[in-house]
Amino acid sequence: MRSKIIGISGKMGAGKTTLAQALQQDLKSTLLCWDDFDDISTSPSDYVEWYHRGQDYSEWNYQALSDVLKLLKAKQPVSHPVLKQLLNPTEYIVLDAPLGRLHHQTGQYIDILLHINVPLDVSLCRHLLRDFKDSNKTKEELLEELDYYLSQSRPLFFDDDLKTNADLIIDGMLPTEQQIQKIHEYLERGK
Repeated sequence: MRSKIIGISGKMGAGKTTLAQALQQDLKSTLLCWDDFDDISTSPSDYVEWYHRGQDYSEWNYQALSDVLKLLKAKQPVSHPVLKQLLNPTEYIVLDAPLGRLHHQTGQYIDILLHINVPLDVSLCRHLLRDFKDSNKTKEELLEELDYYLSQSRPLFFDDDLKTNADLIIDGMLPTEQQIQKIHEYLERGK
């Protein structure tokens, strides 16, 4: 029997990484994080420009991640190309998948797509807290980021396409433990 890949999508600040790590622990599964593959992959240099060009998800070339997913799904162990750790196939593979099934290169391997839904203001606040909390960034840089959000990047926070492709929408305002409980209920119904 093949491993089932659980993808977790959501806009910036939705809590994908937090939920992915908690679910990995809960299911005693292998975890793959999209961001770990950034240095050996390519993506658009300007996300706002990419959005206005028509959102071609093939501009994200994450072939190494796709290769790892294919092997794990087929129950074959594989060495993580960046972290240099042996990844063993488990019943479920948890994938932090910000682009969900919209990114065909990796999305084709997702069996169950969970999408974390949070209000736009919460997404923005979490994004800013993450990027500004432990840095030497100035008040002026924070104001520039907010101005850029209002004038340019706000459309990147909309996630209707991701929601449409999801198997289960998770309320990102729930505590992580309750999110895990909802996922367990969904997995039990699918058996």
